[in-house]
Amino acid sequence: MTSRWIIVPWTLSPTVWVGTADGLVLLDLIAVELAVNGRRRGWTLTREEAQFAARLLLDRGVLYSVISVRVGASADTLRAWFPDKIEPPSAARPRSRKPKPKRRSPARCGTRQGHSRHLRRREPPCEACRMAKNAGDRWYRKHGTYVGAPTFEPAAAPA
Repeated sequence: MTSRWIIVPWTLSPTVWVGTADGLVLLDLIAVELAVNGRRRGWTLTREEAQFAARLLLDRGVLYSVISVRVGASADTLRAWFPDKIEPPSAARPRSRKPKPKRRSPARCGTRQGHSRHLRRREPPCEACRMAKNAGDRWYRKHGTYVGAPTFEPAAAPA
């Protein structure tokens, strides 16, 4: 993967003085370059360096959520710096909701899952579930899987 590096004229030091409305600001171009390329680890940029790096990334078309992580500034700060380029949260696309998990049918008696259901409910397992668990354990020892283990029909309730 190739990285885009900041093209600056040859200087003897990796710092540049930039004139702003507030006066002169010193920028560490190595720090800015590392942040722009996603290699900022364990240190922070100054406010001016973060703003300069964010401007470079916005000009490249990088998503502002990625910019926020790379320069260490919140989305609100980026909106304050660039109100015309970053949309407010109300205009942002809505997040999709995670679908609710489907309810499974309760475990049937006469299966290993039925035996587990009895134990979860703190009730004694019925004869069919006890037989299914034992048969399933034997099946697992022989085949290495519970898939295909026999099941048993529960005894009919006395009338």
